[in-house]
Amino acid sequence: RHPGGECGKSYATSSNLSRHKQTHRSLDSKMAKKCPTCGKVYVSMPAMAMHLLTHDLKHKCQVCGKAFSRPWLLQGHMRSHTGEKPFGCAHCGKAFADRSNLRAHMQTHSAFKHFKCKRCSKTFALKSYLNKHYESACFKGA
Repeated sequence: RHPGGECGKSYATSSNLSRHKQTHRSLDSKMAKKCPTCGKVYVSMPAMAMHLLTHDLKHKCQVCGKAFSRPWLLQGHMRSHTGEKPFGCAHCGKAFADRSNLRAHMQTHSAFKHFKCKRCSKTFALKSYLNKHYESACFKGA
């Protein structure tokens, strides 16, 4: 794994880490580019390329009408209607509709839990899980 440094994220390859580091550039950087359609500014060129696709939504859900730029995004969305969860955790069996959610969940089985709750000292592998914890029962009514 390649640790990200600034935000604590880590990546399987150095090229993925390099791509992620672009997101930490300043929006007023000379490397920043503005979307010609909506004016949104991007410092990461891969992110800009993905954003440009959002203006061309050819793949429409027949159930709710939501549109997507790629057929695989529509396919993943359809699971929200069917309830299908084809991605199962090898450790505990918990299932997910989306592979990225499974990847995030897998980190809960990691021995490295660097994010600690200020109130109850419970630790988490992902900052997003700690943030979700802050919104949960631990802080309700506090």
